[in-house]
Amino acid sequence: MKNRFNNITSKEWLPFQKSWFLFQDNETLYSEHIRFFMKFDDEQSMPNIYYYGTNRKTLKEVAEKNKANIVIDFTDDIQYALIDLRSKIDEINTIDEFRNLKREILLLTKNLFAILKNRRFITILLHNKTINDNYYPLAWDLSYSISSGFSLKDEKIACLTPTDQKQLNNEVFYLLNFRKDENSSGQFEYIDTELTCPNTNISKDFSKYTKQWDIIKPPPRNKKEILHPAKFPENLIEDFIEVFSNENENIFDPMSGTGSTQLAALKKGRNGYGTELSEYFAKIANDRLEEYLHPKQKSLFIKEENNVKFKILNCDVREITDHDFPSIDYIITSPPYWDMLNMKGAENQAKRKEKGLKLNYSDNTKDLGNIEDYNNFLNELTDIYLNLIELLKPGGYITIIVKNIKKKGKNYPFAWDLTRKVSSKLIVLPEFFWLQDDINLAPYGYGNTFVSNTFHQYCLNFVKPIK
Repeated sequence: MKNRFNNITSKEWLPFQKSWFLFQDNETLYSEHIRFFMKFDDEQSMPNIYYYGTNRKTLKEVAEKNKANIVIDFTDDIQYALIDLRSKIDEINTIDEFRNLKREILLLTKNLFAILKNRRFITILLHNKTINDNYYPLAWDLSYSISSGFSLKDEKIACLTPTDQKQLNNEVFYLLNFRKDENSSGQFEYIDTELTCPNTNISKDFSKYTKQWDIIKPPPRNKKEILHPAKFPENLIEDFIEVFSNENENIFDPMSGTGSTQLAALKKGRNGYGTELSEYFAKIANDRLEEYLHPKQKSLFIKEENNVKFKILNCDVREITDHDFPSIDYIITSPPYWDMLNMKGAENQAKRKEKGLKLNYSDNTKDLGNIEDYNNFLNELTDIYLNLIELLKPGGYITIIVKNIKKKGKNYPFAWDLTRKVSSKLIVLPEFFWLQDDINLAPYGYGNTFVSNTFHQYCLNFVKPIK
């Protein structure tokens, strides 16, 4: 296959496609991105790159090694633009200062649009930040404005080691990749988002929250768990339950699946509650929990007795009232990823079909996973979470495990959109990344364009204000 995008081999191409990586240094980061996003041809003049940032010396050395030119004005055509905002974000002390920076970068990208070659990329590096005790997803906020003119094609997550965290003042940063293509309007609009709940009457002590990323390898799923097409690992849930709740408190999952949340709650000495729309999965969940608390085959070892309880109702969570469950201390859940399981020909569908397993959550018309329109799906899901807040005790936490979605060549920032909507009633806390390192990489887009393998999941965290 002829490589029309860059001149690197498939051996070089594949590792770059992983959607997260461990940060090494700026020189390596710059070199890898210039090498990937620019096409070098010895028979032509050196390709041009535009750079914005405070590490110009490092970038200049890397560009010279790769035989590329750095341009400083908007007169020459460019193959690639690298905009490094990490130092700028570190200097920001107010949200108004960020808004001024956003206007500056929006004007910059508008000018770059005119000189960037078609179907070529701009990469923006930046991180989210706590400002005056409020956490602001600045990377997501900026992305909305840039996406008004360019197509948001992908994101990568750079994960920092403890040493780098101290030097760079953060644990992760984003590399947002935008492309000039047939879906790019070129009409740039300043979009202001309110990403933090205005009511901040809560304790500022978030000391429970200790880290922002971890590589988690789930244990093999048993024969009951594998029946569900989208299960999250119980060891991840157990960690969050320990962080955001105390023993004997009440844990809730509105989309319980096979009962992983409730089982993790019972194991940690909490009560497990929830709802499940599918009768099929609700029965599996209740059977699993009953077997855990009252095993038919007694263990050879003495099991510590406790008074924890569980209750999973086979119903639509939209139909429950505050009489169905006790007051909830912590909600943790993972919603359907839109209708992605219904996409015919998807790799996951083919594997499950071969094994004779269910290909979707259910055939129920009320199932969120069966809604075709993205905005309708997002609005329905938001309404569910906002209604659930009434069950949650003031000061209680919510964790929602999601990922952004790629569908038919378009990127839908599902995690960011959901955060934006629920932040009207909840206070946003730093996101946590569940990183996957046990899945084989696939050469998506090889030789034509960049499409990463999405191996990171967002664990979005919120707290209910204390009135």
